[in-house]
Amino acid sequence: MTRFVGALIRALILAVIIAAPSFILPDIPNVARELSMIIAAIIAAFALFEYASKTPGFVDFRFAPPYNRFRVGILAGLAIGLSLLVRSSITGNNDILALADWSITYTITPNSPVDFALAQTVGFVTASSEQLLTRVFSAAFMISVGLTSMMSLLLWVFKWPFGRTTFNLWANLPTFAPAEVSLTGRRLRRDGWLNVIFSVALFYIVPFSFPLVQDKLGPDLFGNSHSLVWVATVWAFLPSLMFIRGISLIKISRILAKAIMAK
Repeated sequence: MTRFVGALIRALILAVIIAAPSFILPDIPNVARELSMIIAAIIAAFALFEYASKTPGFVDFRFAPPYNRFRVGILAGLAIGLSLLVRSSITGNNDILALADWSITYTITPNSPVDFALAQTVGFVTASSEQLLTRVFSAAFMISVGLTSMMSLLLWVFKWPFGRTTFNLWANLPTFAPAEVSLTGRRLRRDGWLNVIFSVALFYIVPFSFPLVQDKLGPDLFGNSHSLVWVATVWAFLPSLMFIRGISLIKISRILAKAIMAK
């Protein structure tokens, strides 16, 4: 019963995060809100069944908090933070806009991820101003890098994942193919570094999908405030997922290496 209640709370939190932008942003059609709630319900149902189950499913480190709480926190920071930014550009909240303009100073440099993403939007005919796009992508990058760095540092410095005596490597990495015990640490280290490298590459890979996403979501991908928030959120969130996973795998590989040496 306790497991089900915990799973239900996680599912409700995810549903609120997914649906929040459609209620924060002004002038969102009811159809868009209903669609957001349907998507939120589907994702919440997945979280409910995943966490209510006694056996591992698809989610890494399900039994090693606060790993997944950190990931949900980053998603919430991006989705809600960018929604407030876009709302402020309409309502004229100068405090939030000033923070966004401050982030531009540190994110717009030649060949930076933000500069590259913005370059991919040039060919789109959109109702959104260049200033708004710059603010949104700069803020998304700053939120992603800031929260990811802080949470990765916490996972690395503190005693995670062995804060609990019940930690089990295979239960917490259900998608990791087992290997010989002597090779497990090496494979974890290799996969960890691949995740870290790929996380940086994703900032440059995801923008190539913008035309495909526009074909599915409508003629003005960046002019619609709702789709703008989610495109920027996904662009910044996927690298964050990969980086945190990579850092976690590298740490576990180091722990295994020390344990083997101790024997």
